[in-house]
Amino acid sequence: MINNSNDKTAILLVNLGTPDQPYTKEVRTYLKEFLSDKDVIRLPRIFWLPLLHLIILRFRPKKSAELYRNVWTKWGSPLMYNTFLQAGLLRRKLTNDNFFVDVAMRYGKPSLEKKILDIKTNGFKKVIVIPMFPQYSTTTTRSIARQIDKVISKHNIKKNDLSVSFIKHFFNNDQYVSAAANSIRKYQDAHGKPDKLLLSFHGIPKSYIAEDEPYQEQCFKSARLIANKMGLKDDEYEVVFQSRFGKAEWIQPYLAERLEKLPNEGIKDIQVYCPGFSSDCLETIEEIGEESHDLFMESGGETYKFIPCLNGNSLFIEFLE
Repeated sequence: MINNSNDKTAILLVNLGTPDQPYTKEVRTYLKEFLSDKDVIRLPRIFWLPLLHLIILRFRPKKSAELYRNVWTKWGSPLMYNTFLQAGLLRRKLTNDNFFVDVAMRYGKPSLEKKILDIKTNGFKKVIVIPMFPQYSTTTTRSIARQIDKVISKHNIKKNDLSVSFIKHFFNNDQYVSAAANSIRKYQDAHGKPDKLLLSFHGIPKSYIAEDEPYQEQCFKSARLIANKMGLKDDEYEVVFQSRFGKAEWIQPYLAERLEKLPNEGIKDIQVYCPGFSSDCLETIEEIGEESHDLFMESGGETYKFIPCLNGNSLFIEFLE
């Protein structure tokens, strides 16, 4: 039991999630929860669920488990390590004992349900939920919000028992923009400037874009703010979208297509940074750091470098504070 918790505010940093272990069984459990989320996959259930259970969950977990093993650390997945690192650094900043900082995952463990109940059980009256996604998307931020609503409803938690504040986005916060620009500058000070900087965001299906889905617009705004902070000209950077899945049209331009075409345009030295991720994870390390590197080099590129995410960047932690 945490003493004097009524006088404290709990802060919950929420990230996407991770398997418990980098093996097929655990990855299958994680993917089942993730890919069953109606905010993530919006195909009719009568079509999607048989496809998910009869095909995808039979074959994909083994391949994904191999990739997870390539990036796994002694502290668990990179996403888990980096999110707890951020929580620990933020906890050190908040030295006045008025705050308690913890971590939850939308999928997998530690679950949102467990952490919300822990916070209530320990007597906290206020919790600030911070999804670690700078840009708002119905596939991430809204999914987290809906899951919290489900937990509150399921356990009949009243507002006077626990008041929940929710940070929807922070893509245009000047401190966040400065942290991202600073991280890129520091990397370029050490490794040199490229012919072009690619600012790569996770893609979503084009059909998802609607009045309640500002993600694409916020990605382009994020990129422009970071580029302006760095003093970049329009021809010194590009916005691209990664991780396309399936045959449907996703928001463009696609990272993979640009990696194939850039060398023929005379751009053979590039760096890639992912402003949509606060923490490095399997996607950034493997897909962007390795797979995309190989594609660019095979297409005639000469130098490809991946700039790590913010992770424990001191300016980012100050922003969170």
